[in-house]
Amino acid sequence: MTKILYLLFIKPISLLPFRALYILSDFLYLILYKVIGYRTKVVRQNLTSSFTDLSKEEIKDIESKFYHHLCDIICESLKVFNVKEEDLFERCVYNDLDLINKYKDRNLCILGGHYNNWEYAGTVSSKYANREIGALYTKLSNQFFNSRITRSRERFGLKMIDKNLAKEYFNSENNKPIGIIFGADQSPTYSKNVVWADFLGQDTALYFGPEKYSRENDMVVIYTQIIKKKRGFYECNFKLISDDVSKTEHGEILEKYTRLLEKDIKNEPQYWLWTHKRWKREKKEGEELLKSTVL
Repeated sequence: MTKILYLLFIKPISLLPFRALYILSDFLYLILYKVIGYRTKVVRQNLTSSFTDLSKEEIKDIESKFYHHLCDIICESLKVFNVKEEDLFERCVYNDLDLINKYKDRNLCILGGHYNNWEYAGTVSSKYANREIGALYTKLSNQFFNSRITRSRERFGLKMIDKNLAKEYFNSENNKPIGIIFGADQSPTYSKNVVWADFLGQDTALYFGPEKYSRENDMVVIYTQIIKKKRGFYECNFKLISDDVSKTEHGEILEKYTRLLEKDIKNEPQYWLWTHKRWKREKKEGEELLKSTVL
């Protein structure tokens, strides 16, 4: 059944030219937002809680723009299955490569968020960084789709790493410097290894894993900023968080990351993934917030 779904829907969509792809995206917007109302309650609650100073009309405007962007991301992600290399690299460009080259002999911890097209940014990252870049992901239970998605993301050098095998990957012998991408803005619902920060005006649990791995492996920690230049075109900028994690306080890396991501979201809020329940975990008595960092 899943193979039929792929052959009848996903593959044909991935073969569409970009102009047709965005016509499909506009139609999908009408279905998801106007007809079905996909997760509108979650999105509206998240926006309202994050931007308490905005009016209902302003929240509604961001909400509408977000769903337009979400449908673009869905279609662009499907396009990755068969996109031409030259098309993808034209549409997602990395700047500030001098920063990466400066640390060519060091392992990198690359922190990002589900902001703009993180799929594009991750897929092309290895060739721009001129080193092996791995991305942690949750393995799908459906083997066919897991294989297809993994293969499509690895076409241009990115290495997909099952998060359950992350420790083995870090401990494996590798004489060449690598980079690891962490999408650090998801809710760590079941993990006990968390720290708490003020994020968009709300107490927010952050999974400590990225900071833990960067400390254990003496990694340079970098934030990836993704900017949408126009529809379907993105620019990525690397920003240094720390090149000596041993000199930072507990949680400082994640606090700085949070401030960078928060700044991007506040600047253009419609480009963050508002459909997930980011604040479903509540801070317990005795759990303290990280010291705020001004960037």
